[in-house]
Amino acid sequence: MEEVNTVQRRGAFGRLYHGETSFDFMGKKMIGFTISLVLILMTIGSLFTRGLNLGIDFEGGVAWQVPVTATMDTDAARTVLSSNGIEADNAKIQILTNGSTKSLRIQVGDQTPELQLKVKDDLAAASKTDANEVSVSSVSSSWGRSITEKAIRALIAFIVLVSLYIAWRFEWRMALAAILAMLHDVLISVGVYSLIGFEVTPATVVAFLTILGFSLYDTIVVFDKVKDNLDKFAGSRTSM
Repeated sequence: MEEVNTVQRRGAFGRLYHGETSFDFMGKKMIGFTISLVLILMTIGSLFTRGLNLGIDFEGGVAWQVPVTATMDTDAARTVLSSNGIEADNAKIQILTNGSTKSLRIQVGDQTPELQLKVKDDLAAASKTDANEVSVSSVSSSWGRSITEKAIRALIAFIVLVSLYIAWRFEWRMALAAILAMLHDVLISVGVYSLIGFEVTPATVVAFLTILGFSLYDTIVVFDKVKDNLDKFAGSRTSM
């Protein structure tokens, strides 16, 4: 009697922790399917309409970083770009915060080395800071495209090899389910970046690969347990 009262006093998380509760996942599967479908459609729509905010490592171009001062803001930065013949409307300008220090990161397409230094000096003059406090970095667009293409090829090769392994280790239907689950998780993560407009950097790719790895690992663990149960009860029969 005392044990029953103890179980009743436990909250929902306590019962879940002690394995004293259950959830009808299959009974609620349509809710999960509907939520996943909505998220996937939102992701696909955002990728077609907004695309991804690719960083300089993938898109190529030039980026300057200048301290935010009383005379330097986004409008002042666009004025400097326009005065040097650069389309200011196409520039990506972000405000970066590091503790109490703020700076502007200005990214545009490929520019000549001379123009890069000219804009750097003009940004320093507009912000009334030393030119050494303005940093500039550049990546050629061809190199950025090359990195992007190699990353896509590597991802496709990885998916193909993993599919072959799972099909050999389990069966083709499990391989298909594992790949679909993995693509589902990564696609929704990419959709968050597209919808919010986060910049895609090499660190972002590492994060996506981490999600991909954990998703695949989780699926394989579940399928391995399913396979063990199938082998264990393959010869069993239910008698009436």
